[in-house]
Amino acid sequence: MPLPHCLEDLMARLRARHDADPGRFWHACLFWTFWTSLALFPIGYGWREVTPPLCFIFLVLYYRHCWQVSVLRRLTVWPLFVCAGAMTLIGVLFSTDVWQSFLHAGMGVNKAYILPFIAMECVRSTRDLRRLVWACVLACLWQGLDGMWQAWTGFDFIMGYAPHAGRLTGSLGDYSVGNYMALAMIPAFACWFLLRRRLAVGPSAAVWLLLFAPAFFLLHGASSRSGILAVAAAFVFWALLTGGRAGRAALWGTVLVLGGFTLLSFQRMDPSTVAGDGRWSLWSLGWQVFMEHPWFGAGLDRYNACFRALGLAPARDAITISHPHNMYLDMLYAHGIVGFLLGMIFLLGFVWWAGRHVRRALHDDGVARRAAEATGSLLYWRLTAWFYLGWLGWLVNGIFGHDFYRIWWLALAMCSLGICIGGVVNGLAADRGAPPGTEDGA
Repeated sequence: MPLPHCLEDLMARLRARHDADPGRFWHACLFWTFWTSLALFPIGYGWREVTPPLCFIFLVLYYRHCWQVSVLRRLTVWPLFVCAGAMTLIGVLFSTDVWQSFLHAGMGVNKAYILPFIAMECVRSTRDLRRLVWACVLACLWQGLDGMWQAWTGFDFIMGYAPHAGRLTGSLGDYSVGNYMALAMIPAFACWFLLRRRLAVGPSAAVWLLLFAPAFFLLHGASSRSGILAVAAAFVFWALLTGGRAGRAALWGTVLVLGGFTLLSFQRMDPSTVAGDGRWSLWSLGWQVFMEHPWFGAGLDRYNACFRALGLAPARDAITISHPHNMYLDMLYAHGIVGFLLGMIFLLGFVWWAGRHVRRALHDDGVARRAAEATGSLLYWRLTAWFYLGWLGWLVNGIFGHDFYRIWWLALAMCSLGICIGGVVNGLAADRGAPPGTEDGA
């Protein structure tokens, strides 16, 4: 059956673009698929299952034609990813149940592990960063509106989920949506710099508040203390990166975030509530499991089985609890000292590598002068910095958050890390000349 003329026309134009520049064609497919996955990230489990492998197909095709100019080929600290892989391998091979740990680790291959490599290739210019920031803003806006709808009607408008234990869940179906909102909002906050390019301070602040009011509503409604802590920490880290007037403004932002949440959710911040939190018992169980398997760990997803084998039980949580609610303790009990050290080299290695380059660029007078010209260097580094802060926010969120292999949570962190890596690698190349793919301009 012949195709309609409009489809034939579309296919012909796509073939012509591919034949003219295959690398650019596959990069466009990669970028817009990733952009859409980021903008619609919380829409459902199936979406997060399918889009990364589709992006990966486009990534392989892009590498086939443009490997020499790819970010991964120019990334000098790529062995940090080897450390992460070695940590996971230890958590499987030395597990108390190898098959169970293998299955648990395997769930992340198509939904998280490939995402930093996808994301890093999606940054070639300031325009790419601008678009990715707006993708995060869009995700925060529609998910925040979903939370407002859920508060009003009793059900979210995507999946029909009701609030859980009196706390909003959005389309994620659980109040852990607060952690999602926090980690998505941090890079989205960079839209402030994009608004300031068009508007004065007052109108920019009004638009910024309008865009993020639904997101803050859902963050408050989910009542996620660890999410609030991550957002507040991002402003502190921004103050440390920039200093000066911007740093002081960021510290005021920290006070507003923490103070506002404390006033609106005092029962969650009450000292007696914090002291009676079940996490302290879960941390104790995780430590005791680690002490039984100190060098190579008990294995991935073995927390529950191992503390039960020791005859232990959580003081306040259900006996079925699967993780210790602390990412670092989760890494320690599952991988032991050896795997934990490898994992921390991965996590903190990128903190150090990206942080020193971002901070230098934000303080470099030469970069600031070039920003007044058409290069847009300062804007480029500011946008990159807020994706870096998204990575740091995840590390803070992990103190009280999930287990390391919580797939949607790890996936979001890998997206921020990948975008930050792409921004740093191409930003450094720009300081030396002109990175590949910057013909789009600023």
